[in-house]
Amino acid sequence: MVCPTSDLCVGSCNLAATEEGPINIGGLQQFATEAFKQMGLKQIVPPDAGKGPVFDKKVALIGCGPASISCATFLGRLGYKNLTVFEKSNYGGGLSSSEIPQYRLPVDVVNFEIDLMKDLGVNVQNNKALGKDFTLESLKSDGFDAVFLGIGLPQPKKETIFKELNESQGFFTSKDFLPRVSESSKAGLCSCKRVPLPALRGHVIVLGAGDTAFDCATSALRCGAKRVTVVFRRGFSHIRAVPEEFELAREEKCEFMPFLVPQKVNLHKKTGNIESVQFCRTELDDEGRLVEDPSQTMTLKADFVISAFGSALQDQEVVKAISPLKLRDNNLPVVDVSTMTTSEPWVFCGGDMAGVAETTVEAVNDGKTASWAIHSFLQSLEGKTVDSTPKLPRFFTPIDLVDVSVEMCGLKFPNPYGLARSVNPFLVLTTFS
Repeated sequence: MVCPTSDLCVGSCNLAATEEGPINIGGLQQFATEAFKQMGLKQIVPPDAGKGPVFDKKVALIGCGPASISCATFLGRLGYKNLTVFEKSNYGGGLSSSEIPQYRLPVDVVNFEIDLMKDLGVNVQNNKALGKDFTLESLKSDGFDAVFLGIGLPQPKKETIFKELNESQGFFTSKDFLPRVSESSKAGLCSCKRVPLPALRGHVIVLGAGDTAFDCATSALRCGAKRVTVVFRRGFSHIRAVPEEFELAREEKCEFMPFLVPQKVNLHKKTGNIESVQFCRTELDDEGRLVEDPSQTMTLKADFVISAFGSALQDQEVVKAISPLKLRDNNLPVVDVSTMTTSEPWVFCGGDMAGVAETTVEAVNDGKTASWAIHSFLQSLEGKTVDSTPKLPRFFTPIDLVDVSVEMCGLKFPNPYGLARSVNPFLVLTTFS
């Protein structure tokens, strides 16, 4: 539902150049998944999953977002039994729950994914925060043999001109705004008291050109804004958001102003609330670098400003908690993206924290990649080796245990469908009867 299919499968469809257009692959997948969801079937561990003491080793996954859910699911399918997910909130899903709006990704869809993970025996402990309740070293002392880091980037990046502003003056960061929208619109997200939607009005300026910025823009309209303008530093060809996000904002009549960077916020003399924002024009030089032109400025009146300039890891307690790892200048771990391993062989990382995933599906793939690397590491502790080419088990339910094989003319077919394509209808009916 939040996959950039226009850039991936749909964008590669051979029918894209035809009058009918490409096959709606994402829509078909969503339909099939929703139909399966209504069946109420549980995921089970494949019968041929690994056996032996090595599969009793303890693995901790920090953060219950897409990367950790994916990693835990594949480890569970491989046969690992002692998998624990630590989540600082009292609900799971990570940004899929807390920041992607309900109209784009309903909370029951996220919970469905979490429940499928739990079907494999994965234990989820809520209200357990890295840096507050445990550290990497304490997990190691508690007997965990491997750790997967998937906490995302919890703090917003904030421009200097906004540092003294707050919500009462009309300023939000995406990390303030979208969780409020989610907690209000997603019934059952958590057991906490229902919070009201942020009360917006008039003209709202959203700063940024990523998926989060466009989520803020379309959510602002639902919170009472009469007009929303998305302002970003570069041109339309440099928008980082997936085409689906941009198209939704355009359809909902959001306005777009490229090549502008905020310079100054003007406050009302009496109320102290945001009154307008002064912008400076930007341009790309001959080498493609962004430069500001102070001689070109403009001022936009605004009642509210939502900053969506990205996220960072700035919590020093968390930085200290992952201190055994080799960190980059931005406090993020050094990660080998081919295996999602860190400088410590027993610690793995994925999602936003690994610094390469920009979408939900990329975070899911990080977890999938890390699961095989964790499997390889845990097997090595027992002196065993695994194939360097991942061979991860597929989705398995009780239906897969049903034997639908047929025998004909002394040959056994694993299922009747291939046979049905090669014989006449009478034999097909006879086979099924």
